[in-house]
Amino acid sequence: MTDILSIDTNPKTVKGQKHGYMTAIVYLSPYKSSGQNICAMAELAECWFPCLNISGHGAIASDEFNPHGIPLPDNAIQRARLWRTNLYNYDRQKFMELVVYEIERFIRKAERKGLVPVIRLNGTSDIPFERGHPCRRNGTDYNSIFEAFPDVQLYDYTKRANRFNRTLPANYHLSLSYSGASDRYKLICMAAKQAHNCNLVVVVRNNKIKESAIANGGIDGDSHDLRFLDKPGAIVYLRAKGRAIHDKSGFVLDSPL
Repeated sequence: MTDILSIDTNPKTVKGQKHGYMTAIVYLSPYKSSGQNICAMAELAECWFPCLNISGHGAIASDEFNPHGIPLPDNAIQRARLWRTNLYNYDRQKFMELVVYEIERFIRKAERKGLVPVIRLNGTSDIPFERGHPCRRNGTDYNSIFEAFPDVQLYDYTKRANRFNRTLPANYHLSLSYSGASDRYKLICMAAKQAHNCNLVVVVRNNKIKESAIANGGIDGDSHDLRFLDKPGAIVYLRAKGRAIHDKSGFVLDSPL
């Protein structure tokens, strides 16, 4: 059995330690690669192919495997993500039990190091954990992880703009991930930003474009991953990585927003 949480395994989240935080992330097998779509807006935003799931160590393999029609690099990272996703899909109660257990263990680890624990439940997925995901902690039933751990800061990136239509838990910060792949999705993003003053996260082709955006008031999203520290209404810029570098769908922008 593999762990549900990955603790500071992402080079960008490690940067958060300089700011006093330790980050744990749940990495699942995104889009339809588990046989069930856990990224509802992936087709409209056209982000499933350039997804960060296929980057870094997750992209290193001499062969591929194809569990549900979407080829994945055949390595331990991808198989662990698929295992977690199958557990989520087919034994939700056990999945949530393990999440609670590992969060408690993670909190203790962060405290031993003198760091503040923060958590992303959607490292490579887009699941609305704020509703329909009850859990149990210390003999008490809770409606969500956010209720079970009210003193822990959680945050995510999402492409599901309708999540901002509801009141989010006080300890949950969401940033809306932008894509220029379709006019409809662009309108969805801009309408959400206007209605809710939510932060937009934009992926651009290279550092030159990102530096231009930052010079005009944008935020460097690669300096750390602590999106809950960003000012409200900000536009955050990330440099394309992995397969996203060659994306032509419009998901990756060639100029600042």
